[in-house]
Amino acid sequence: MRKTYDLDGSSLSSVPLTRDVSHSRYLELARASDSSQATYLKHQATPTLLVEPNTLLREGLRRILAETDYNPVALSASFDDALSGWDADASPFLMIMDGARDHDEACQQIRQLKDKHTSTRVLMLVDQYDLKQILSAFQAGADAYLVKSVSCEVLVKTLDLVMLGEVVFPSAVLELLREHVLQADGAEEVQGTESSSSCEQFQSKGLSVRETVILRCLMDGDSNKLIARKFDITEATVKVHVKAILRKIQAKNRTQAAIWAASHLPSNEQVST
Repeated sequence: MRKTYDLDGSSLSSVPLTRDVSHSRYLELARASDSSQATYLKHQATPTLLVEPNTLLREGLRRILAETDYNPVALSASFDDALSGWDADASPFLMIMDGARDHDEACQQIRQLKDKHTSTRVLMLVDQYDLKQILSAFQAGADAYLVKSVSCEVLVKTLDLVMLGEVVFPSAVLELLREHVLQADGAEEVQGTESSSSCEQFQSKGLSVRETVILRCLMDGDSNKLIARKFDITEATVKVHVKAILRKIQAKNRTQAAIWAASHLPSNEQVST
């Protein structure tokens, strides 16, 4: 199972969606969490395609990556042009692409790319973080999501983690989720009259009552063992429920499921099991 890391390791215990790591630990994980994979990264260049409409930024990124294992083999202002001169079936490759100009179109391009080339890794670059856009990007299949103002070191180490099979999302999403929860709590009285429709929308995903409460546990960051203890069931049963939840809401991992729940699950919903 792929782990998910935030970028600055900030500890936000009120929204424990992910395993926080300090900056030094983050770099350590990126360098050598698995010796064989780290050796591969050190000695094996990764074919990298760069899509950035801003000429100056595109050239700057090319120069930054030129001395790394991610020296672009193709770069262009458009997604189609970058792919046109590259044999995508040749080997697994990395795509670094702009998501600021047209985020919805970029997500659609990622989805199409992932459907056709499942081994492709994709990092999306944006101007600012937005919770709904972050969610849509990861649902589309993005492996990492960064603002263009990050440091060169963070960019390169994020690419290292991505090529190790990890998902890297911005720690800013935790603060955005916190704001979302606070807004939901503040509007609790108004939502009272709308809760039934919210529940109906939630049930339209086909989630059972047990799956719904387990999804709330995922949003709280509970492990399978803790969930099993809460409901007096086996961990194997929890895994079956989690797998069913991911399939029904079309999430790729527990983190995406938690973010989805924060956007769709009625605030402080009480569900009996």
